[in-house]
Amino acid sequence: MSVEQSETSLPLQLFTFDTWEGFTRQRLQINYENTLALWYSLPPGLPLGKQNVKYYTRTQQRNRLRKLKLYAFYCTLLNRSFLKKKVRARGFKLWNSTLNVPDTQDDSLYSIYAKLGGITEQFMAKGEQYDSTINYEELFKAGRTVWFMIAFQIQMNIKMTLTDSIFGYNMLYPYTDDLVDSNDITNESKKDFAKVFFERLLYGDIDQPKDADPPKFLGDRTPADSRLPSSLTAHADRVGKIFDMVKFIENDWSRLKYKEVYYGLATIHECQMKSTLQHATDDYIPQLKTIEEISAQKGGASLIAAGFLIEGTLTYEKMAHLEYLGFGLQLLDDLQDVQEDLKNNHRTIFTQAICDHQSLDIPTGKLIQYYFCSRAGDKFEEDKLINQSANATNTVTLAQYVRISMVNFSLLLILEAASKLEQYYSKQFYHDLNTLSPLSLKDLAVARIEDRIFNIVRHQWF
Repeated sequence: MSVEQSETSLPLQLFTFDTWEGFTRQRLQINYENTLALWYSLPPGLPLGKQNVKYYTRTQQRNRLRKLKLYAFYCTLLNRSFLKKKVRARGFKLWNSTLNVPDTQDDSLYSIYAKLGGITEQFMAKGEQYDSTINYEELFKAGRTVWFMIAFQIQMNIKMTLTDSIFGYNMLYPYTDDLVDSNDITNESKKDFAKVFFERLLYGDIDQPKDADPPKFLGDRTPADSRLPSSLTAHADRVGKIFDMVKFIENDWSRLKYKEVYYGLATIHECQMKSTLQHATDDYIPQLKTIEEISAQKGGASLIAAGFLIEGTLTYEKMAHLEYLGFGLQLLDDLQDVQEDLKNNHRTIFTQAICDHQSLDIPTGKLIQYYFCSRAGDKFEEDKLINQSANATNTVTLAQYVRISMVNFSLLLILEAASKLEQYYSKQFYHDLNTLSPLSLKDLAVARIEDRIFNIVRHQWF
């Protein structure tokens, strides 16, 4: 079943269940229909010849690079002058043309950009305040998902703000990755952590009465729990930080009223633990089918968990959209991490192809085709956003603009990741890939797009 078919036919009722088992069973069905069912149906190769595919000549790529460099120069020169609004307007035009995003006349884009910068800075400061030992790289990786959640707030007409639950959820990643992905931690420790963390997410603090929500957590570091299994004693400080992040989430979402929030969190944790099955050893090589299933379930789970933390409840249609988008983002992340995953014997759809002495032509082509199946430009029946400043010249609503920007930005990041892996592609495929890029792959390879955009927004450099 395609994304279009499954999303159109899904009812607009809430995705709510009384039990974790019922939630999981229905969630897995929606996940498969909106991820792997589509993935398996895609033909090999790039989506060449399709009407919605834009191509670029080398001259166009050079001209765009020149415009971006000139803009960066004028931005530095004029950003603090009375021409600041014109500089920003020019920046949005460059963004739209580079990503092939339709224009929107909504003036709120300027305030959204400013608020996003403030939220990014607030997140970084809050992370450093809670944990003075955390480094920039960890906060940067966590901050990327913050942006997605803020974008989701915009689409749902929810006030843009860094909630405790957004902070807690995104800080879980650097902390749990150190335990789940580290090769220096024993399998016994990982298994014990999986059990205690799953129970903490699903059932709450064992010291907290089940008929009452816990008191508000103010962010003071919690002492290590002496009741942890002996295998986790050496990691008690890290586990304590992880449990503190759950407390931040509990500040916003009552366990008594919003059980799906915690079902969603338990789902992403369960999928993260399953991802240990992607680690190849001398005695074990995962099958491609296993890798695909884990990737689809883990990617979708990360976004449905984020969605529940934004709204508290989700409809079937939103679940389908988030499952679809989550798988795409997971594969993007895997493509970006090919070199690191190869070193760690971590098998993804991409590293498996390389280990089987195949090129990355087919999985990369399918990933790009997967993104071209997106319904980002459609008006979802349940969109709450009503653009009060809309007029006849608007081509898209603000909600559509944000969705299209997210999808097309992801496509650009796929091209950037591929540009650094030329040795794993055939010459013809790499040449064809270059024609889909607004900048040459040679220029993209040194662009550091995410890092540049993150710092531009954080510091409001235009």
